[in-house]
Amino acid sequence: MDPLYGIPETAREEFVAWYRQARVPQIRYVAFLTTVLYLIYAATEQNVAGEQQGLRLFVHGVLVSAALLAVGVMSFYSAWYRPMLWLLSTAPIGAVAANLYFNSQQGDFAYYVPEIYLNLMWTFTVSGLALRQATLTASISVLLILAVTLGSSLEPGVQRLHLVWILACVSFGFLSAFVLEKAHKTMFLNQSRLALSASIDGLTGLWNRARIDQFFAEEVARANRYGTPFSLILIDIDHFKSVNDTHGHTVGDTVLRQFAALLRDNVRSVDKVGRLGGEEFLIVLPEANEQQAQAAARTLQQRINGFDFDTVCRRTASFGVTQFLAEEGLHSMLERVDRALYRAKENGRNRIEAL
Repeated sequence: MDPLYGIPETAREEFVAWYRQARVPQIRYVAFLTTVLYLIYAATEQNVAGEQQGLRLFVHGVLVSAALLAVGVMSFYSAWYRPMLWLLSTAPIGAVAANLYFNSQQGDFAYYVPEIYLNLMWTFTVSGLALRQATLTASISVLLILAVTLGSSLEPGVQRLHLVWILACVSFGFLSAFVLEKAHKTMFLNQSRLALSASIDGLTGLWNRARIDQFFAEEVARANRYGTPFSLILIDIDHFKSVNDTHGHTVGDTVLRQFAALLRDNVRSVDKVGRLGGEEFLIVLPEANEQQAQAAARTLQQRINGFDFDTVCRRTASFGVTQFLAEEGLHSMLERVDRALYRAKENGRNRIEAL
């Protein structure tokens, strides 16, 4: 029943943040619309209610309307989302409590009770609250309603009808909110899969050029801001063209996939491994200096040299290594690691060179 069942906790946290952001426009416009409707209700109530007109006007025309207006205004500022959701969760309970206080013991209670039913439906389907928050708010409202109205507020026959309407509002509201949230979860998963597929190299399963460039840019920005080190390893499979020329592209693709697996399986979990194109690969090593990067390159070199690739058996690779320099740009660092790789190839291949 839950599309997010079994996914990592970090992905669930991403959904919560994504879903909150997706609901903000709904919360904003619903809050403004409901503010207007409550002002109309407060003005109309003055012509109907026989008692406590001043207090009714203050509660419905000022307190409830101001709370909803505040929700709409806070929706424009992400720093206020938490108090906004708290206010959005408590405002319906306050409105129900006010209705019961003013009308539950009056003979014309039946004229005012539709506000309570609308309140329950509004909480689930219109307010923009997440299912869990809406269920908690509606449950408190229902307990409050039952505690007051199951006494002498209604005649026995009317009371049973009243309970049926409450059940209908809660069940329809909960089902609608459940289906809507489930649809958002499915949408989130589909978007995540699309984003991932757009970032993955189709042949090797590594990050593609666009995504590894993004990781690279993020590390440059972080290093410039916080002064943390990071390094790059640029790798090229030696004489790969001969593999395609001798054995065909199918064998060449197999070699690329096996080579990519060697890289991915022999670096740290925080390291980002990407395919730049052809037989060239780039590894971004966060918080690693040049010596650590060279050690990582040596480990990879040993794994590659000792691995029997399908059909072609042993292959080698050349490595260029460099560390980020203070206030350096993307292009200069990439140019330097490219020169290091070129030097490794010029000096006989199957080498590690650092600049």
